[in-house]
Amino acid sequence: MSSEWAPFTDLLSAIVDNRGRTCPVGDSGIPLIATNCIDRSNLYPSYVTTRYVSDETYQTWFRGHPKPGDILFVCKGSPGRTNWVPNPVDFCIAQDMVAVRANPKKIYPKYLFAALRSPAVQSQIDNMHVGTMIPHFKKGDFSKLNIPVPSREVQEVTGDFYFSFSERITLLRETNATLEAIAQALFKSWFVDFDPVHAKQQGRAPEGMDEATAALFPDSFEESALGLVPKGWGVGKLEDLLVLQRGFDLPSPDRIPGNYPIIAASGPAGTHNTAMAKAPGVVTGRSGVLGRVFLELEDYWPLNTTLWVKEFRAASPCYAYEVMSLLDFASFNAGSAVPTLNRNHVHSLPYLIPSRACIDAYESVAMKLHARVRENQHQAQTLATLRDTLLPRLISGQLRLPEAEAAL
Repeated sequence: MSSEWAPFTDLLSAIVDNRGRTCPVGDSGIPLIATNCIDRSNLYPSYVTTRYVSDETYQTWFRGHPKPGDILFVCKGSPGRTNWVPNPVDFCIAQDMVAVRANPKKIYPKYLFAALRSPAVQSQIDNMHVGTMIPHFKKGDFSKLNIPVPSREVQEVTGDFYFSFSERITLLRETNATLEAIAQALFKSWFVDFDPVHAKQQGRAPEGMDEATAALFPDSFEESALGLVPKGWGVGKLEDLLVLQRGFDLPSPDRIPGNYPIIAASGPAGTHNTAMAKAPGVVTGRSGVLGRVFLELEDYWPLNTTLWVKEFRAASPCYAYEVMSLLDFASFNAGSAVPTLNRNHVHSLPYLIPSRACIDAYESVAMKLHARVRENQHQAQTLATLRDTLLPRLISGQLRLPEAEAAL
């Protein structure tokens, strides 16, 4: 079944943008969503911003504001990235993007959202944007962008299918954020704030902890080079907890796709058919990008731009991951033009050495949480692959919903 095509602007009832320049911002108020908050892998915009606008600015400076069900469309930087506007809308949008409002009499809004993300429409956007250093898709060219418009039935099936999958992926990611926050909060409670020790010192049972685990913690503090610390815990250097090693060279031409993730300073960078480090492992950036820390639960290849934990001494993988996540690696920059992390500098940092029993108790809880996170990540990736693979076939009518469900 072939689709009719219609100009993008013919399918819209409104286009909302601001004045094309930076609005007054402050440290509090209503979040201002910028283009870096719009990510095609997400359904809704994220809040990767610390900029806010006052209520007065919100009411008087902007030409209009997005409404629930609008589609955020990036015009500059990475043209064509889209996100769905949630309900309620608790943000306003910065320059270099617009919010487009589908005309429901002409097109099913969720279908338009899916169509904008389809290869057929994205390739048009890639071919139409101007600029070299900073690509720019002009709002005046919206009428030149053509959207496939199948029957209403196909629109509704396709739009609901795409949106439903996107919601499921979003839920998995939100669940992962919660699980990771639980692991981090538990680490902070036990090894930073020493809540179990404070509770026992005051004659109370530590909250949310069974008797066997509570018995592992002391009931008092003692002076140390780091100040008051739980009695019996040692003070040493970070290298007493773990040993870092530089990653391994693997030029792009030598990479063979396989089952093992390649980890760069900025994160996952594809796969390879062999691994150089056994899981579980912890990796952080050594050169270029500093401050990101990754917990790997599968054998992996750490690139030479990273440092990876070669040996867990007094630490365990999840414990080491939280320790390194709290370190301000950016402040350790030993480079100039290219940020660089000195391994020996990190090793020499003074650090508290808790009892191994407490670390192991934490590991038994945290590893289950992170394993669940990894399972959810795999499921989200599988759903995203299926969604994006089936989308063009649903739009074209080559695949109907019963067939799509069978394929799943």
